[in-house]
Amino acid sequence: MKFSHSRFFRLSSTFFLPFPFINHSRFAKIQCALFKGNDRDIFIDKKEFEGPIYEQLSDAFQFILKHINIGAEVNGLYSKDVYELPIKSIRELVANAVIHRSYLAESKIQISIFDNRIEVVSPGMLYGGMDIATMKTGRSKCRNQAIADIFQYMHIVEAWGTGIPRVITSCKQYGLQEPVFEEFGDGIKTTVYRLQANSRTSEQANKRTSEQADNQANKQIRNQTNENQDKIKEYLETVNDASSAEIAEVIGLSQSRTRAILSAMVDEVETIGSTSNRRYRKKK
Repeated sequence: MKFSHSRFFRLSSTFFLPFPFINHSRFAKIQCALFKGNDRDIFIDKKEFEGPIYEQLSDAFQFILKHINIGAEVNGLYSKDVYELPIKSIRELVANAVIHRSYLAESKIQISIFDNRIEVVSPGMLYGGMDIATMKTGRSKCRNQAIADIFQYMHIVEAWGTGIPRVITSCKQYGLQEPVFEEFGDGIKTTVYRLQANSRTSEQANKRTSEQADNQANKQIRNQTNENQDKIKEYLETVNDASSAEIAEVIGLSQSRTRAILSAMVDEVETIGSTSNRRYRKKK
């Protein structure tokens, strides 16, 4: 059946759906959930996005970014945020779910985030006689060409059907297990695995490195403090007494830092005079 352009609707949750199928628009939504652990048991966070489809895509993508790990990659003086997953590929998977889903199916796109994986479920089986093996080679037959054309125009996806091979390649480059694509029930499920074991190992290594750095820094501070105390004692042996300003000038520190060091030398240094005119001398 063909429909004239006038019988299609704007880029909304009914995105160019012909009038006879407008009643199914309540299913043109994306559900996102973060689960505790690796099972669909306890929700930690969940959202349902509706409205214009490109906004649904953006909101779902931001939900994923919010709930995956992020680190920093240092290059010289600069650093940049690095996510645990190839985020361009993750966005492409969500876009593919929107483009290729069946808008006649009475179900919604679902994105589930677990400790060890992310699942993207799109309603509708593969279109036009496609199978999983053929899809992974980069061949594509589009169920919703109007959506694909607009997403291509918005530079959300490429036009050449290279999305799935690119996703597989980028996951391998990140050291991840190859994504799994499978048909089940009346939909397609894509599973991207997270590198949780390596993340925990990395976190433990970072913790050990941080503790070692802290210990080294504390050792340096203690050594420097001891050196400054020795300088103060040597100086006070040459004078009857001195102000904190005079001592600070000799050891090359600020008055506040010098007073802090002097306060820790109660067994070796005593104070004389009033608070406003306090001076220090070596104990006899």
